[in-house]
Parts: sequence; structure tokens; C-alpha cells
Amino acid sequence: MVDKIRLVNVTYSYGKTPVIKSLSLQLKPSLFYGVVGPNGAGKSTLLKLMDSYLKPQEGAIFLDDRPLDSYNLRDLAREIAMIPQHSHYFPFTVKEMVLLGRTPFYTRLGQPNEADLEIVKEAMEVTEIGHLANRLVSDLSGGERQRVTLARAFAQRTQVLLLDEPTTHLDLEHQVNTCRLLKARSEEGVTCIAVLHDLNLVAGFCDYVFVLDQGAMVKKGVPEDVFTSELIEEVFHVSVPKLHHPLTGRPVIVP
Repeated sequence: MVDKIRLVNVTYSYGKTPVIKSLSLQLKPSLFYGVVGPNGAGKSTLLKLMDSYLKPQEGAIFLDDRPLDSYNLRDLAREIAMIPQHSHYFPFTVKEMVLLGRTPFYTRLGQPNEADLEIVKEAMEVTEIGHLANRLVSDLSGGERQRVTLARAFAQRTQVLLLDEPTTHLDLEHQVNTCRLLKARSEEGVTCIAVLHDLNLVAGFCDYVFVLDQGAMVKKGVPEDVFTSELIEEVFHVSVPKLHHPLTGRPVIVP
């Protein structure tokens, strides 16, 4: 299977402090990837590099075997949707905010057509915010705003979804629902990459895991192979017993 995104010896530093160190990885379509690691491991920086918000200081990034820096902003927005760790909310209604996800596809008139409106409606329905369509985003709770951001990314209808802590502010039900939606998107052919702090969500839903620490890849693979007691103690400095979910057989991380 051809790589959707490929990083080759990518390095990035803030000032003299290296955050990503000679990192190479391959991301394929139809998979849900989890990125984990302690604070300051370089997880958010990795997503910003894959979104072209930051440029590698060394190495190269490819999207569909084409250099990422060869895409203009409009074309890139048709390929990659990004949910940052901290989103900005304009004084818009929920529907207007979700419609922003369609702007890369507008015609010269700059107006949504019926197809755009239908896509937005579907995105609001699957994220369970359809009843909030006419509410101002500024009046919503943190969890509701997070779901608006997710709906906007879904409305973009891209083949790559980059998500930095998409379950922040969500209650348990919506954390699980969000991961189920991302898993479903991956099964439709989308490449989903999410930074998540809840290791059990990663273990339960992700197809593949990247573990970062101090900008370097510590381990990668399927959750069953990655989330060992030894790795959890080495990277997160917490001792955990070796446990598995009684129904799925996937790892369960309980300190």
C-alpha cells in the first residue's frame, strides 16, 4: 500500500532546543494512528509539521509521494484537515463555524452550494451538535465547542485528519464516540492521526501507535505490542500490571 504521508529524517528545533530529532515514519490510508508520549515529547510539533504549519529544518515530508511544501494552501486544505490543541472560535453560529470547513471547495463566488450544506448537516449530525446549529459558539460549553471543531474537520472531507487532543473537554460518552467516529473514518479510507493522552483510548481504538519521547521514536507498532508494562514505566514513569480487556484482548493501562 502506498504511503499517504511520509517523513524522512525530519528535524525541528525551537531556538537551540531540538523538539523533533531525525524522525522517519510512514502513514498509510485506512488506518487510525495514535501518537502518545509525555509532555514535551514533540507530539504537537509533529502534527504541525505534517500540516505544513511548520517547515522541517532538516529532512523532508511527502504527501502522496509529492513534497508537502509543493502544495499551495488551498490544495493542502483539500487534502488535510487539522484540529489544533487550542482552537480559535469566531463570533459565529455553530453552523457558520462548521461551514468554514467547506471554504477550500467554494467556487469563485465564494458561497456554499446545496452539496456543501448537506455535508455540513451530516457533519453536525454525526458529532451530535445538529440541535445547536443556530447557537453562538461563544455560548457553548468546552465539550460542545470541541465537537464543533471536530464537525468542521469532518465537513472538510479530506483524506487526512490530524487531531491534537480531540477528546479534550469531552465527557466519557463523547470521548468514546469521537474515537469511534475516527475509527469509522479510517475504515472509509481516511488516514487519521490523533495525539491522545488517554492510553486506554489509544489501546482500544487505534490500529497503530507511535510513542515519542524527547522528540525521538521510542517504539511503534500495534497497541498489543507497544503498550507493555516495561514501556509504560520507561516512558511515563508509572508502574502498571499486565492487563487485557476481557472482550477485545487489547491492553488495559491501569496504574
